[in-house]
Parts: sequence; C-alpha cells; structure tokens
Amino acid sequence: MTKVIPEYGIDKPLECLFWERGANDTYQLLCANTRYFLRVYRCGAFPREANEFEVDVLNYLHQQNFPVAYPVARKSGDYLTRINAPEGARYVLLTTFAKGTVPDYESLENCRLVGKSVAQLHLASSGFESSRKRTNLDLQGLLDKSMTVIRTYMAHRPDALSMIVQVAQKVRAAVQAAPVRSLDIGICHGDLHGGNLHLHEGNVTHFDFEECAFGYRIYDLATFKWGTCMGSDKRRCMRWPAFLEGYESIRPISQAGHSLVNKFVIIRELAETAYGIRHVQDFGRNDIMAADIDHVCERLKNMIKTDEQIL
Repeated sequence: MTKVIPEYGIDKPLECLFWERGANDTYQLLCANTRYFLRVYRCGAFPREANEFEVDVLNYLHQQNFPVAYPVARKSGDYLTRINAPEGARYVLLTTFAKGTVPDYESLENCRLVGKSVAQLHLASSGFESSRKRTNLDLQGLLDKSMTVIRTYMAHRPDALSMIVQVAQKVRAAVQAAPVRSLDIGICHGDLHGGNLHLHEGNVTHFDFEECAFGYRIYDLATFKWGTCMGSDKRRCMRWPAFLEGYESIRPISQAGHSLVNKFVIIRELAETAYGIRHVQDFGRNDIMAADIDHVCERLKNMIKTDEQIL
C-alpha cells in the first residue's frame, strides 16, 4: 500500500489496518483527523467497467446528498488504482468512512430506520444513468447465471440438483407471471444483507456497493430479509414487518412486489450459493454455502415452507 496511498490527495496515514476479508479485502486508513475505507477487489471478480459503474453510482448518490461511503479521487482525477498482485490484476478504491456500527437489529426501531434508509436510497438513485455496463440484477443475472454454476458443481448429486432446478423453475415462472409495470426496476445496492451499513446517532450510512446494478428493487428488500430476518426465532421474525413499515412509510410497494418477496429470498439463496462456488479459491470449501449440499437443500425447503405458492 506504500505505493498506492500517495496517489490520493489525503493526509499522510498514521496506520493502515487490514480490517475484513469478504467479497473484497477491506483496510482502514487512520489519519490524524479522519479515517477511510480502502477496498481491494478480488482478481477477476468483475471487469474494470463494472467497478467504474459502482463509482458512478456512489458519486451520484453523494451528489444527491444521500449518505454513502463515497469515492475519494486520485490526484490524477481517476478513482481506481490497478495493482499487479501475484494472482493477477486487482483494483483499489478509496472511500470515505461510514461512521458508527452495524445496527442492532434486536431493536425494531433500528429495523424501521434501516427500512426508511433503503427506501431513500431507491428514491435518490431514481435518476441515475451511466454509459458503463454491468450485469443486471434480473432473472438472467441473478437466477440463470447462478443455476449454470450450481448445475456444474452439483452434477454428481442428481437428486439434490433435480430438487434445486425445480425450485428455480417455479420461482422464475412466478416472477415472469407478474405484470411488468408492477415491478419496481432501478438501481439496487445488490448486497443489502444488513451488514453493509452503519448507524450513528440515528443516521444510516451505506457502503460496499460492489454488487450494485440496475434490477428488481424487491431483490434489495428480499436480501435484507434473507440476511437478517429468517429463522424460527419470533423476535427475529418481527424484524421484517418493522423494516417493511419503515420502507413503505417512504415508498409503497406494489401488491405484486409483496407477493414476490419470498421468491426473491430464494433467488438470493441460489445467487449466494453460486457466489461461494465461484469464489471457493478465496474463501475455502469449508466457508461456502455449497460445502454441504444436503444443508443447501434443507435451507431451500425451509424457505419454501414460508411461501405455499411455490409448493
């Protein structure tokens, strides 16, 4: 990082801490009066144009006064720095720091605050345009590409694969049956599982837009439900109505959107399973959802139980 950091017009960092390994490697830069996120994208995870699309989204949201960890420009005016790692080219993005911590979702008021914030994100991004391209969060990008990966990985388990394929087909049919105009399409965060935002003094700041794209906005809501509200614990189940109440106080959801939430929870599950398979070299077989195929099938069966229309 000694060669990368001087490319940015910031105070000399006092410390650079490796903070978290995830979809990307995140560092915290500590300066005298402030701190930053420094994110290093995985080699080959996305083409550079997709990362530039993310920068465009973040800059647009910042210009709309929506609270995000927004990009910090290099002295050259660009935002991405290419580094030649042993595994190949990787890109670095420096952003402002999101004050606070991940919300305590045991607080239903926090769930409502986050719901409102997600609705405001969708409102603020409504006018966004970009000449850069990236894969949409639609049925092809979320479901078809995921199933291609899953089919290859689970070819040796035809029993499990057959069950998963049937679920995917039914979910696809349900989404396709919905009237097109009833589905809200626009910029989505893409990874709103509940951890990619911080709460500070009642204010929510979003970050980690690596998966952002145009797509079904109900997917963002379903991803929150998938990551934060699933399970048999009654208190955990109460998080979803509180989140939804907060969201709809800003942006009402169509009847079709409500009916498709659980379908998109399943789509998220399949997309995340495929993501782990694609990145097994980064996380290790023991840390991906597809490590235990029987467990994957059991999770899907439990999700299906929440939506009788899929049975």
